[in-house]
Amino acid sequence: MIAEERVITNRVFLLGLDELYREAMKRHERDELLRCARETADALSVPPADVPIEGYYTEDELLTEYFRLMRALQQVPKEREAEVASLDALKRLKQVAESPLFGEAMGGEFLFGGGHDVLFTALDQCPPDDWSVDRLTQAAFQLVLKTTEYSLVALAALSKDAVVLCALRESVVLYAAIALGCPPEDEEPQYIWRVDDELTQRAVRFIDTFNALFDESLPTPSLENAERYWDAWERSNVVGRCVRIGTDIYSAPERQYHWAITCDNEGKMVVKEFWDTEVWTTERFRGEQYL
Repeated sequence: MIAEERVITNRVFLLGLDELYREAMKRHERDELLRCARETADALSVPPADVPIEGYYTEDELLTEYFRLMRALQQVPKEREAEVASLDALKRLKQVAESPLFGEAMGGEFLFGGGHDVLFTALDQCPPDDWSVDRLTQAAFQLVLKTTEYSLVALAALSKDAVVLCALRESVVLYAAIALGCPPEDEEPQYIWRVDDELTQRAVRFIDTFNALFDESLPTPSLENAERYWDAWERSNVVGRCVRIGTDIYSAPERQYHWAITCDNEGKMVVKEFWDTEVWTTERFRGEQYL
């Protein structure tokens, strides 16, 4: 009998990495980071923001609370930082939010500047009427080649895969179908590593930074860990993920630009782009079956 071959392509690796990242990140957001957000918000007398809950932060009350507190803190004027500058809680939040995991940390008029990744830059360099999935995916790829960025979105951009780019961008929203046959029981599947070298090299930097920041142990991207990435990819559920990536502030009312992952008539994952005057979240997109 011939063992099943499991090929770790760019998409399999990145969606697997994304799933491992989300699982680990949610643990820290529910616990340590939520405590830090509560302490900082209390010190500044800032209530949770009343905003649409985006990304995976709808999954439970703790994640939702963290999302609302961080959205509120992101709107605190920069000049108020002196009031809480000595707080270890604020220092930890800024260490995470301004990490290269999320792009280049940008200063500005607020307490948290937000990470500028290559997709943000692609959007920023193009007028809203020219935004499209193909144009932005290609632009993000060209931009990432000119930088050493290794954010989660930068890794996705290197794949030139709009599905991956949309899925991973939804994972970091707060900080910036083929049936598989089972192999015979007595045959171990054969894993094949087919991830681009440049993508692998930058992924090593992303993973090392994440592991150091949270004392985690995401696996090194290599053939030796192919099974872990394959298993994580199989657990991932990206169809229906929806993320707002831009706003046309010159329209009246303001228009929000979104990407969402859906399936075409052949069951192949594709990215759907759409505008709306309201913010669409993954929960709303999936709940209203806007596929």
